[in-house]
Amino acid sequence: MSANAEVSHIRHFLARVAKRLGTIAATEGAAGGLVLATIVLSVRWASPFGVAVTSTVVLLSIVAGVAIRYSMLARQRRQSALAVERAAPGCHNLLVAADEILRNPGRVREGVASLVFRQAAATVRALDVSELFPVKRALTWLMGSAAVLALVLAMQNAGVASPPARVGANANTVPVLARVDIAVEAPAYAARATQSLRNPSRIEALAGSTVSITVKSNASLVVIETLEQKDTLTATGNETFTGTVVANADGFVAIEPSNALGNGTRKLIGLTVTPDRAPRVRLTAPGKDMIYPDGNRSLSVTTEADDDIGLASLKLRYTKVSGSGERFTFTEGEVPLQISREKDVSWKAQVKWNLTVFELQPGDMVVYRAVATDKRPGSPAMQSDTYIAEVRLTGSDAAAGFEVDPDQERYALSQQMIIVKTERLLAKRATITTQAFADEASDIAVEQRRVRAEFVFMMGGELEDAPVADEAIDMTTLNETAEAEAEGDILDGRGMNRGRIALTRAIRHMSNAVTLLNETNVVPALAREKTALKELEQAFAHTRIILRALTQAEKLDLSRRMTGPLIEAGRDVRPVPLPESSSRLVALRGVLAGIAELLGATNVHAGTTTAVTGATQRASELAERVLRVDASSKPLQDIASRLNDAAAAYGKSNRRDASRALENAAVGLTETLRADLVSAPTRTRAFGTDRLDGALSDALRAARRRNAGSKP
Repeated sequence: MSANAEVSHIRHFLARVAKRLGTIAATEGAAGGLVLATIVLSVRWASPFGVAVTSTVVLLSIVAGVAIRYSMLARQRRQSALAVERAAPGCHNLLVAADEILRNPGRVREGVASLVFRQAAATVRALDVSELFPVKRALTWLMGSAAVLALVLAMQNAGVASPPARVGANANTVPVLARVDIAVEAPAYAARATQSLRNPSRIEALAGSTVSITVKSNASLVVIETLEQKDTLTATGNETFTGTVVANADGFVAIEPSNALGNGTRKLIGLTVTPDRAPRVRLTAPGKDMIYPDGNRSLSVTTEADDDIGLASLKLRYTKVSGSGERFTFTEGEVPLQISREKDVSWKAQVKWNLTVFELQPGDMVVYRAVATDKRPGSPAMQSDTYIAEVRLTGSDAAAGFEVDPDQERYALSQQMIIVKTERLLAKRATITTQAFADEASDIAVEQRRVRAEFVFMMGGELEDAPVADEAIDMTTLNETAEAEAEGDILDGRGMNRGRIALTRAIRHMSNAVTLLNETNVVPALAREKTALKELEQAFAHTRIILRALTQAEKLDLSRRMTGPLIEAGRDVRPVPLPESSSRLVALRGVLAGIAELLGATNVHAGTTTAVTGATQRASELAERVLRVDASSKPLQDIASRLNDAAAAYGKSNRRDASRALENAAVGLTETLRADLVSAPTRTRAFGTDRLDGALSDALRAARRRNAGSKP
């Protein structure tokens, strides 16, 4: 095509665009004029105009509407190229550049102008003016305005009042959802007001709430679907359908009208369910196990509880354990509390608990815990950590299975921590009573026995617990029975490990420290604890107490290494297991492919009724598939909301908003998928590069050896 032909083609295309825009402006102006005429004639309802005046009003209104709309779009018609660029971004401003050159010839070089004209002509040949600027919407408004005006004129001539607008239950029209009303009624125990919503995109409800749905539609049947079930709404007359759904878990509510002609546009509403959190209860004081020398004591107990909706009860329950052997007896009961109800959701209780009434004997204990319930019917009672109050039996530890210390130090008991606690006790001796000092010393003794037990277990048996006054402890102080049982280790030479001897001495010093702490001789007990720590450091410094030394018979013959037949040597031929495919990833990838397909169909078939109707249904189905993957995920809820927006935009024939919503959904879905996928290696090395690195290392090593050998 010659340069003149290309310029002529561009001019002709821009003229067609301007004419098309003028037609749209005239059509929209005529529709607006008919609306204006309808308003004027409706005002004169009681005394209508005659035929001539009515015709004049209608004609003048149309002329005025066309003139106003035509003047509003005058600039757009003059800038036809810019209007085309906005409707078809794929032109990349070529048409605007060509139009500017045509308006101002001679400003650019002839070669540049020819190139721009050639590319612009090639671009406009692929464009269809009717698709870029459809008249369908303007014609729809014009026909609708004319129909309303005709109805008003007919009713004026008949002398009847205009009836209220309603959704006609016509079996010959496509069913639509005119209105969806939602009423969320929380469970009675929550004491919350009923929440009313109209045409919502998402419902938020407390677990157990009743969601009442009222639909206004011209359909003959309305189907409702959730994650769990599919049901039909009940027709109550006057084109109204009702039904209820119980909100138990996150999901969605899909509503679809239908009649003899088929199914209408499906409406998808997200459902977010907030669970009723179980109450939290804590025993804040004393917050640890208590060990007493006798049962004539009292215990100050403080407990706190809170809930997200409201508490129903707070109790302090106990179990008294007495006896020994097979003659244990258990007595359960409840302690009255003085409850302070600051709020319905936060309670605090205190009690001065007298333990004398239990007549506790040495070895007896009382196990207690706080129990709270909320207002939800059938909800289980939640209890706090369990603590004990025990009367100490001489030479015994605290009962197994109960907590000794509420802070984090109980998870890190060590010999060093025992020393730290003993030093802290000596530092505050002058500020506490004698009884409190003895109680804390007894608690440290219990912890020291626990540390000792760990090392005894490491040794593989039990050692004699009798204390030795002499500081010089050697292997002869071991129990003879245990010595005989360990004869195999002695014959193999494992008993001569110096670390084992030091560890044995440390255990004996720990036993002595326990005895001194129970007698409230804290100063000499601290000396024993420090000596035990030194022995532990000696045990682990030069020898590995955990690893036993190999005997002569067990030693490896190093001369036989890397020898023997290599016939059976080869590569590993075991099958490589395939990675398991994630159903979540597969489903979300399918949705992403559906969005891409829908975007492509929108760009190709935009403007046709069939394509828009199908796209509306398709976008709604994609939103439902996203929620079926994980209805509780906030990112997936946002993606489903974008797809719902796209479905609504398709229903209004708004292709631009639909494309924007689909693109946002695709971006969000891509980010979600990227977070679930394993990142690919960022850097790879070729095998040849590794060989070169190895050769270079060998050469440098050989050079260093030669240089070292050449030195005098």
